Amino acid sequence: MNCDMSSPKMWQTVCEHWHIPKYCYSETKSISYLAQISKTSIKNDSCAYISASNISLDGYNYIPHCHIGDGYVDVNEPCKLNCTNEKISSVLNGQEVNMTCLDNYMNYRLCSNNTSSLLELQNITQLDQCSAFCKLDRSTPWRLMEICEGWGADAAASCQPKTTIGEGFPSNLSFVGKIELASTITEHNCVYIRLHHIELPDGSTHYPNCITKAQYQLESSLFHTSCKISCDNTVVNEVFQAASESHNDATTQYTKQFWLFFMLMIISWVGQAVVVTFADAICFNLLGDKTAHYGKQRLWGSVGWGIFSLLTGALIDLFSDGAYKDYTIAFIFMFVFLIGDVVVSCYLKIESTKMSMSILADVGTLLSSVPTVVFMVWTVAVGICTGLIWQFLFWHLEDIAATTCDGSEYIKTLQGLVSAIQTFGGEIPFLFVSGYILRKVGHINMMSLVLFAFGVRFILYSLLTNAWWVLPIELFQGITFGMFYPTMTSYANVASPPGTETTVQGLVGAIFEGVGTSLGSFVGGRLYQSYGGRNTFQWFGIGSLVVCVIHVFAQYLLRRNPAHVGFRQGYSSVIRYEQPNDMVHILEDMAESNR
Repeated sequence: MNCDMSSPKMWQTVCEHWHIPKYCYSETKSISYLAQISKTSIKNDSCAYISASNISLDGYNYIPHCHIGDGYVDVNEPCKLNCTNEKISSVLNGQEVNMTCLDNYMNYRLCSNNTSSLLELQNITQLDQCSAFCKLDRSTPWRLMEICEGWGADAAASCQPKTTIGEGFPSNLSFVGKIELASTITEHNCVYIRLHHIELPDGSTHYPNCITKAQYQLESSLFHTSCKISCDNTVVNEVFQAASESHNDATTQYTKQFWLFFMLMIISWVGQAVVVTFADAICFNLLGDKTAHYGKQRLWGSVGWGIFSLLTGALIDLFSDGAYKDYTIAFIFMFVFLIGDVVVSCYLKIESTKMSMSILADVGTLLSSVPTVVFMVWTVAVGICTGLIWQFLFWHLEDIAATTCDGSEYIKTLQGLVSAIQTFGGEIPFLFVSGYILRKVGHINMMSLVLFAFGVRFILYSLLTNAWWVLPIELFQGITFGMFYPTMTSYANVASPPGTETTVQGLVGAIFEGVGTSLGSFVGGRLYQSYGGRNTFQWFGIGSLVVCVIHVFAQYLLRRNPAHVGFRQGYSSVIRYEQPNDMVHILEDMAESNR
């Protein structure tokens, strides 16, 4: 730490209260004051002790406390007393007394072989005040430091810092500080971390104590400095750096790093949207009339996700410093596999065998049908739920883990396990059998089941008290994503007019992520900030169950009024589902009748 010490008044606190007397009193030769004598006593060491109850120094009154032990030394400075009490004056007879500590109060000690004269001090009943003139050894400036500190005489001129003639105070103070992370508190948009002790370049250790509240109010500008800090704890450096940037750019709460991250995220999601859209369309093209096997292809993405989420989470915890997480290994993995992805994509040769001559007209007709509108609304609803999980599930787990002492040590490993359970326990099994399940259950019923599973999942999140209990809940991922994604993509593929498959997949993807997950992220963020994760997940869970009931009712009305299906005839399909009321089944019947 390197602290600005441009004000000499700040050196007074450093010297008196931090016990660093260097620079402070090297030019102070003496101190004069008035002492109110309260009592006298004789001790076994053949010395008389004259006790003072009140001190008047430079026009301020103080109680003359003093300290011995715990880093303090006895003042033991020679003083001359000029007392109004004649008996005390006659006993002193011009002798010097030593200012010393006794029972945590300042006393004047007079030792003499003439015990009879000392005994006279015991019979004194009327005590007055004495003017004291005490010499100070400039080679031991801590004597005056402890006098001023014990009396609390910060306002007195005699206790102001003084340096050798011709020398000024240093402009800064450098030291190594030991902070207590466990003492970190937040208050009024500020973070406070206690400075336990400091080590100066000469190797000495000091404790940076503060003056009392009343004294601080008396001298409000006594110590208020700014310091340049470099810590061996990365998270502390990050906190201070963020605070510095926020302070320097007080007009906005968003820093340069935020905007850089913001732009990179936009680029990332644009690229991801293109890749996912084309990948799904290419997959269905390659499958031809075996689109029921889409889930068996899509599950390999979940395999990679699960393996490397767990591996990356464990490695991040391994290479991190406690609560601070170093994500370097994640970016290394990302770079290596993206390069591999580019190489594989270069060898992937796909040509569309069908091309619509009027894409806009076909897509527009598709969007004019009531079932398609219901499907799009369902996609948005699922996207909202998915956005909450993507953005705030791990945050919620970190908040829960933070309630335990060792939560920050394992949180990334736990989050990796969450992804592994989601994929290997949920997505992969359901993606593998998604075609079979959709034949038995039907797209429409599966849509309602997905919303119901989201509702139950979110409510369970809101009840968590131990972060590890999230693992069995993640099995719901098999329905909320493992069945949702094949349902969404296959429904969109079957409903697409010939030649518009990629366009429709892109449209569905835009609705799911561009509208649904974006809206879920935004609304979830506002609720999370204001009401916390527990309430946010609970309210989203209740909302999912309500939307599930509405979806069931809407599909019931569509079944009662098949004339409002509104799909254009001539759409091709290659899958037959055995649910008589399934919308995909209706589409296929229309395609067959057209043939």
